[in-house]
Amino acid sequence: MKKLLFIGNTRLGDAVMSMGLLDCLCNYYKADATVVCGKVAKSIFVPCPFVNKIIVLNKKKYSLHWLEVWKEIKNKKWDIICDLRGTPIIWLIFAKKRLILSSTDSKFKHRLERLSKLNPDGSIPFPKVWIDENAYNKARSYLGNKKGPFIVIAPTANWAAKIWNVEKFAKLIRIIINYDSFKNGTVLIVGGPGEESIGIKLIKLIKEIDVINLIGKPIMPTAGVISLSKIFIGNDSGLMHLSAATGIPTLGLFGPTDDKLYAPTGKKCMVVRTTETPSKLMNSPSFNHRTSGSLMDSLSVSMVEKAITQLLKKSH
Repeated sequence: MKKLLFIGNTRLGDAVMSMGLLDCLCNYYKADATVVCGKVAKSIFVPCPFVNKIIVLNKKKYSLHWLEVWKEIKNKKWDIICDLRGTPIIWLIFAKKRLILSSTDSKFKHRLERLSKLNPDGSIPFPKVWIDENAYNKARSYLGNKKGPFIVIAPTANWAAKIWNVEKFAKLIRIIINYDSFKNGTVLIVGGPGEESIGIKLIKLIKEIDVINLIGKPIMPTAGVISLSKIFIGNDSGLMHLSAATGIPTLGLFGPTDDKLYAPTGKKCMVVRTTETPSKLMNSPSFNHRTSGSLMDSLSVSMVEKAITQLLKKSH
């Protein structure tokens, strides 16, 4: 087997979107992979049948984390290096072939379109996810004796400007829970660690509806839960891309981030966005992605409901 060094991403969404490319490269070159990635992304690579080692990137001052990575990879002769980060250390180790993701068109092309340039056959490397039996067993334990259908709601995001109003999520849930597709269904609320308060607030608003709060649960059991569900509806986030990778109908809610660059991808994916463009929302002198509140106000419940109806028809 050939040896592939895959220098990936720290964020979950970017890592999920890269999984299809990693799969294509390993199959094409008949290679086993060593993956360099962030701590959050690590768990999605663990079940991959062609990944034999994962090096976790623990960020340090002055980029000294790359020195630590270099120490682990410098003594191997690599057949292929695929670098999605433009890291200088790849020029300090031996490799027969180097594939480097260019950043020149990052503001104009969807990430998957950019990754296709590194794919040997030039096709779009759609995201994939491998969910092992342990993750599925944990997922089933979360669901208990509930039989579904399950509606996954992801009301969180990594910055507040991307978060749709919780009251609107509650209103939407009350409407769609009566759809024939979701009759007698259960709402599953997902999100990352530290985002629990949003889930608690949403649950209080929909007390009359059967809900399981899974915010803060590990990534791979969450992926298992999503894959067993009827639909995913949520803000632009890593979990949105994870849902798309499982193949279930996935609706992404967009505002300040550009759906042309970050939309979930697949035959059963759609987006619905605010009436304002990302540039209009973020061009305010006072905008700061760390401190600005939600910029999703112009996205109405009726707009999202209409998109759900279209997605369900598209997915049949």
